Amino acid sequence: MVLALALAGGLLFNTVQPTEVHAEETSQQMIEKKAKIDAEVKKLQEELTNLQQEIDEKVKVFNQVQADIKEVDASIAETEKRIEQRSAILSERMAAYQAQDNTVGVYLSVVLEAKSFADLMDRVVAVKTLMDADQELVNQQEADKASLEQQKATLDEKQKELQKQFQELQQKESEMEVKKAENEAKSLALKAQIATKQEEERLEAERKAAEEEAARLRALQAATPAVHASNNGGKIVFGSGAGTASSGDAISTAKQFLGRSYVWGGSNPSTGFDCSGLVQWSYKQAGVSLPRTASQQYLATQRISANEARVGDLVFFSYGSGVAHVGIYLGNNTMIDAQNKGVVVESLDWWNQYLVGFGRIQ
Repeated sequence: MVLALALAGGLLFNTVQPTEVHAEETSQQMIEKKAKIDAEVKKLQEELTNLQQEIDEKVKVFNQVQADIKEVDASIAETEKRIEQRSAILSERMAAYQAQDNTVGVYLSVVLEAKSFADLMDRVVAVKTLMDADQELVNQQEADKASLEQQKATLDEKQKELQKQFQELQQKESEMEVKKAENEAKSLALKAQIATKQEEERLEAERKAAEEEAARLRALQAATPAVHASNNGGKIVFGSGAGTASSGDAISTAKQFLGRSYVWGGSNPSTGFDCSGLVQWSYKQAGVSLPRTASQQYLATQRISANEARVGDLVFFSYGSGVAHVGIYLGNNTMIDAQNKGVVVESLDWWNQYLVGFGRIQ
């Protein structure tokens, strides 16, 4: 009976822990230990799930603001079109009036040329209609101009809100990277406690790798803008060296998507691009493999100073906590990147306040 129980216990747990490692533990103790570890692993997974839900909610807000901006843009375009068309009509009227001594003279001559009383009345009604129509055009024009100013103010507010959401999302992604690496290391350490000897060695190696990754990413959390590092009288001096053949190919690929909307988490043409997704895809087409996120790309590249930068180097930014944004340097103080306004070529002037540094692909 004892032998049967022992054999059953061995069959039950031989995939979890060899009896020679935990011979002092009873079957019940091992069951309880495994249940406790499973619960702790699940808790680590739930932490990531909750953080991802926070990010998903922010993505919804970001996407809604993007939609609002498109709607305001469309309204501005319609208003500007009405103003332009009405301006053409009013300009024609003014030209006609200016050909006469005065506006009243134009209308008065029409009335005085009446051939009968009935004709006179018809002409008076017609003149009044024309004058009312002219005034209505002017009123409509003034109303649309006032509306246009309000629409532009709303657009400015929405764009500022989008920029804020954009930065918050990028920082959340940076936090998520650290948490994933930390929880992966913790999870592997827990699983090693109930693993076979062979599995334990594999899990230990994976744990060490995860801990090293977590440590590198945690160090990046302290990364802050360092625009003073290459200062020259308050102005950053950027290099302008020629790029490599692969960087030229990558830049050509990236430029194909100019004007495409920014898509959070996007990493290919079918989904659209976020900043690191555009960099990764563009270099992949040039035969160069890069990690997925801005932080990982920073870790995977060689540090260089701003004045050493050349075309094709990556340029990294932080909003105060971790590397959160990346672009491809084009020389002449410009880069191509995917940001809240979409894929654009832009000056680094505004971005200098968030600059962390440059990275060279090896």
